Amino acid sequence: MYLKTASKWLVVLPLVVVTLFVFVLSSSQASLQQPLSEKTQDLFLLLQNANASISSIFQQLKADGETIPQASQYEYNQALVLAEESEILLKAGNYSEANIKIIQALQKLKETMRIISEVIPWQQTEADLNLERIVQLKSSINRYCEQLERIENLTRFATSVGYNTTNLENMIQTIRNLLETASTNIEQKHFEMASENLDEAKAIGIQTINVISNFADNLKIQRVATYIDKTHDRLDAIRKTAEAVSNEASLVAVDNAEASLETAEEYLEEKRFDETFSELAKSKESEDEAVELLKPSVSSIDDAANEVSSVSP
Repeated sequence: MYLKTASKWLVVLPLVVVTLFVFVLSSSQASLQQPLSEKTQDLFLLLQNANASISSIFQQLKADGETIPQASQYEYNQALVLAEESEILLKAGNYSEANIKIIQALQKLKETMRIISEVIPWQQTEADLNLERIVQLKSSINRYCEQLERIENLTRFATSVGYNTTNLENMIQTIRNLLETASTNIEQKHFEMASENLDEAKAIGIQTINVISNFADNLKIQRVATYIDKTHDRLDAIRKTAEAVSNEASLVAVDNAEASLETAEEYLEEKRFDETFSELAKSKESEDEAVELLKPSVSSIDDAANEVSSVSP
């Protein structure tokens, strides 16, 4: 395992808290352009350093005769488990899942310190408060960047199936610009302006998700509509066959299938997909029944065979 204890690095608790804030802050610095693999590698390195900080304060507490709170030790152990899991995922090249585990481990380390702070409280300085706010804002930027990446992937797919995504692409670029502006404002300690940037990015992000949801609904509607058209064709063919042999039972089943299909079309227009699929299932059941009724029965086959035998020489 990569996590190592920095035995000579003894730090006081406030410095540990600030240091970990800086670690988390740094993890999102390059999130706008940095590839996921590099970002995850950097995050894991930050996790190693964060663990060294916690290990140092544990050693200092023990050296001072203090008892490590059981709850704090538990959170720390959980962080180590998550760190091991993230290392396995990282080595396997599963950067997305590794990234999640690393963030969870960092959160556990933060909780470890929160519990310790109840035993050894300290007065937060203005610098501490500013760093905490920076971390919160940068964390939001990191989340929005990950969401933006998913939106871009969906947008590329929508483009590939023929949708005009120009407006969506413009919205995505606007969000990207807002995130970059927010990052700049954070560096300049213009926190209120950064918050406003993020609020605007969030609002536009919701709009993009709605647009993509409409794309998804339209794609689903297109697929279902195509299925309904093909079902109409099948039922027309079954009807012609049933009429040719005067099979009334099969014709009744075809009528039932058509009725369910028409109801499904009405539901589809209203985007009531659950009801649409339910009616399509009913239509398919009636269609299968109509086909089954057109099959010659065993007795009919036997009668035909006997008739052939009676006229054979």
